[in-house]
Amino acid sequence: MKPPSQSNSAASQPQTAASAEFHDTDREVIETKIREALETLSQIRVTVMNHESADEQVLQQRVDRLVKGYAEMHTIKDRLNVSVPEEVLAYIRDGRNPDEFTSQFMERVASENQFTNGKIAALTNFKHEFEEKLREFFPEESSARLDRQKPPKVDS
Repeated sequence: MKPPSQSNSAASQPQTAASAEFHDTDREVIETKIREALETLSQIRVTVMNHESADEQVLQQRVDRLVKGYAEMHTIKDRLNVSVPEEVLAYIRDGRNPDEFTSQFMERVASENQFTNGKIAALTNFKHEFEEKLREFFPEESSARLDRQKPPKVDS
């Protein structure tokens, strides 16, 4: 929960070019900080696995660097306006790769797009066939009505 001294007015205002640039810079900084935190966690893991008494100072320095990085990320987080879908968070909680979600989502969208394009093509074919049959069986009535429904041609 945010302290009362912080307001959400920045989030409710339209984003200007300057604020978009500021947001991109913050996003890049937070991404860098996350990479650094992951690297530090990896180094801490190696230090702990090969633990010797001389490594305690190195371990303490790495933990301090990790905490400092987390503190820097915490100060930047309020300036970011990032929305992560709940499904992606569920993937991460389940120990799955979020890139797998993205891949499956793109496949699903492509499949739905193909299905929709198929429906459009089928309806377009049906419309043309229907108009042909109307002209064949009701030439006088259909010609006047169908010609009125066609969009006017634009001369270029």
